[in-house]
Amino acid sequence: MTDDIRELDEFRREVHFALANDSGDDLGLAVVDVDGNSPVVVALGDERLAVLLRRVQAVGGFANAFVRRTDGVAVVAFLDANGAIDPASADDMTGDDRPSADATVDIFIDYLLNKPGGVLLPKSLATEESAQIVRARQEPVSV
Repeated sequence: MTDDIRELDEFRREVHFALANDSGDDLGLAVVDVDGNSPVVVALGDERLAVLLRRVQAVGGFANAFVRRTDGVAVVAFLDANGAIDPASADDMTGDDRPSADATVDIFIDYLLNKPGGVLLPKSLATEESAQIVRARQEPVSV
């Protein structure tokens, strides 16, 4: 098992433990599906953005993502653009302005933290699939 996989597994356990001992209110789970579930994925900041997007797709296309960064944990909400409160306030990154599939999650979050309205991003960086709104916040999160 590589160090990255070990680190990701350790972080996943920390997030699951924090969620099991919290109602979700303190962790700020913004994404809730029609059944009342809050899908959660985890990632490391140095992973490729395309990998994180595949994880989000694997849980239904919308999720709360916890990202371990060198300076803390970021929580990223992958929301359905059709259900978002104000998708017009998001920067459109679905066309030629989309991030590179090789971009790291950290670089994307740095950009996202400067966009309070979030960004409109394709669900996959390789296709022109339907879009999703992505918003991030970084603050002290106990995981």
